[in-house]
Amino acid sequence: MLKNLDSKEKKSYIILWVMTAIIIVLGIGGLLFFSYFYTNRTYKYYKVSSEVERSDSNNVTYQYFQKNLLKYSNSGISLIDTAGKTLWNGGFDMKQVQVDTCGNKVLAADVGGNSFYIYDGTSEGIKTDTTYPIVRAKVSSQGIAAVLEQDTDTNSLKLYNPYSNLTKLLAEIPTSVADDGYPLDFDISPDGTTVVVSYMLVEGTKTKCLVNFYNFSEVGQDAGLLVGGKEYGDDMISQVEFLDKDRVVVYREGGFDVYKNMRRPEPVFKTDINGVILSIADSSDYIAVVSSDDAMLEKTISIFDMDGNNILTGLMRYDYSEMRIYGQEIYFYGKHHADIMRLNGSTKFSADFDTEVDDVFPGGKSVEYLIVDHLSIKKVTMRSKEA
Repeated sequence: MLKNLDSKEKKSYIILWVMTAIIIVLGIGGLLFFSYFYTNRTYKYYKVSSEVERSDSNNVTYQYFQKNLLKYSNSGISLIDTAGKTLWNGGFDMKQVQVDTCGNKVLAADVGGNSFYIYDGTSEGIKTDTTYPIVRAKVSSQGIAAVLEQDTDTNSLKLYNPYSNLTKLLAEIPTSVADDGYPLDFDISPDGTTVVVSYMLVEGTKTKCLVNFYNFSEVGQDAGLLVGGKEYGDDMISQVEFLDKDRVVVYREGGFDVYKNMRRPEPVFKTDINGVILSIADSSDYIAVVSSDDAMLEKTISIFDMDGNNILTGLMRYDYSEMRIYGQEIYFYGKHHADIMRLNGSTKFSADFDTEVDDVFPGGKSVEYLIVDHLSIKKVTMRSKEA
């Protein structure tokens, strides 16, 4: 095309082409900058979109469940939506209620008592009585319950099917505290086929911790239920938890390990954390750990995916009493303040509140959150400017 133009026209054409290229580059750069700014901006203000007054006492606990809120105390449990409407409820009288959820199932156990209930929103709950006092209980997505019961000198981990009229007790794992150790924690898989248990065994003046995997399928029956185990020496086990149907995380004093394949448990990865672990939070996709150096002068947050990749490590700059992971965000809150952090480390929401914050939950939309305090449940919408 340029061959048919004179020199002046060629020069004008080149200038036009260069200017067009510059405009395109600047436009793309502007879009990238705007996109980065928009996706990493911090909202410091909010508007109260709706508010429901709390008529209950401060002894009531709230828990996020299937985009609604579980509300429970020693005298009953209910599921309410974000507008405060009751979706289902169940009454009971317990010494100390402990709640666990999986899928659409909710377990409420009477710690120190001899009964637990299973709810799925279709009835007032199915009650099951136990022989010995309950220490702790967990539930699978089918409603199979794993219950740790305490006798005089033994602990028994029992599996119950509350929906069976004939055989409610499915299996039992008796434990002698003197020979096997004291159960520290346990969890049941979502499909109800595997239970993982951590123990602490005292041998003279020394302690030894171990984790056992029990499988109740045909594979486990052939192996006497015990299909795997790991000794951790004096490395204290604080928590064991199923992340999904086939992966377990073991939180220990110096870090955490993830296992897979519950028919033949094998380690996926092992992560050691430098310093003192202060807080942990997890979901089916991520594990977040806040740690400190031995002198407690500097705090660090580290986030890992389920392949063991460290996707973020940085200085911890929030003051908080509670930490949770919901979706792609980590919640930090306590007293009169809340911070919401993205997985890339940028702060999405940071705000002060007039009343003391009890809990913070997702509000439905990406710009909404539920703030639970002593007086009400507020749905707030983030704002970039003060109203």
